[in-house]
Amino acid sequence: MRSLRVALDKDSRVITLALLLLLIALVMPSVELPHDAYDYILVFDISQSMNVEDYQLDGAPTSRLAFAHEAARHLLRDLPCGSRVGWAAFTGYRTIPLLAPVDVCAYYNDLLASLDQIDGRMRWSNASEITKGVYWAVQTAREMKLSPAGHPDVVFITDGQEAPPLDPRNPPRLLEDLPNHAIHGWLIGTGADTPSPIPRIDEEGHRQGYWRADEVLQPSAIGDTSVPDLEHLSGLREPHLQALADQVGFNYARLTDLASLSKALRDQRFARRRPTPTDLYWLPASIAVLLLALRFRPDWRQLQRHSPREGRAQATVRNR
Repeated sequence: MRSLRVALDKDSRVITLALLLLLIALVMPSVELPHDAYDYILVFDISQSMNVEDYQLDGAPTSRLAFAHEAARHLLRDLPCGSRVGWAAFTGYRTIPLLAPVDVCAYYNDLLASLDQIDGRMRWSNASEITKGVYWAVQTAREMKLSPAGHPDVVFITDGQEAPPLDPRNPPRLLEDLPNHAIHGWLIGTGADTPSPIPRIDEEGHRQGYWRADEVLQPSAIGDTSVPDLEHLSGLREPHLQALADQVGFNYARLTDLASLSKALRDQRFARRRPTPTDLYWLPASIAVLLLALRFRPDWRQLQRHSPREGRAQATVRNR
């Protein structure tokens, strides 16, 4: 009787302690701890060539822009809390900020909802002057001050097709105005190597066939005969983007699958160490579960003593 009372008292103490730990877990505030975090402004090229469907999602053809959206959703899930992401759109020659970088955990649903709204219906021009767009993306980041981390890094997602095509005799000199700009970032190339017809999309987002060769400005029209007149087709202009990245001091990566964007942007060179609110409620909760598991774990010796096999063996001995 006394041993039973001692066991019950011990059980009560364990249960009380476990309940206390669970209560602490429920009310425990977050703690500021140093963590690696990232700050990015993602610029989406929304020009018409980004509607070329040379990716696949779940076995169905998918446009470059839609695939970039899905890769950005994976990025939001993969970035650690404390990281900040914002959106911008590019078409014509300007990069326009849409959402200043915000915490990916605190504003996760808002980031997803706003991402869904970035498409060709926002387009204000049919031109696609990528070099100028990168220049304005850098200027946009320079105007964003994220205390105390400084300026966000730029991620410019595009297929690299300049429209109108660049005149090799008179290249843009805008980037010469960006010496020591102190903005880092990525150019992310989208699209397949093989050029495809560019869908013609109206202001409401409806497809109206494809652009024809006589409807777009071709290189020969500006005196460039070194390349064929294929501006009505679109593929990834990777050499141009790599050269542009070198010129502006950015890194270059290719969007090959949904994980490739997240993999590139979680590069440790872009990490920023800063105090971040961290939830530690799991610690007292885990201790409570462990205490209960240890206190009420089964006694295997007792189970073996009363197992059916042992009972039959004892009965056999008695019958003999």
